[in-house]
Amino acid sequence: MADPEMTMSIAPMVAEFEFETVSTPLRRAAGRLRAVLPPGWRVEIVDAPPRRYGNRAPLLRVVMPPE
Repeated sequence: MADPEMTMSIAPMVAEFEFETVSTPLRRAAGRLRAVLPPGWRVEIVDAPPRRYGNRAPLLRVVMPPE
């Protein structure tokens, strides 16, 4: 039999979890890219433009700083 107090303490942690903090291969690659770019440059994860037959995977976009 499960301890009811243990079940109650786990449920709020799952509810507070944010998907934006999930580590994915694309997010890890973006982090490595940010580490080697000069100051002021940004790396964005963007949705790829839709194709005729289905969706595409997200892309990394490197943005130069404004001059």
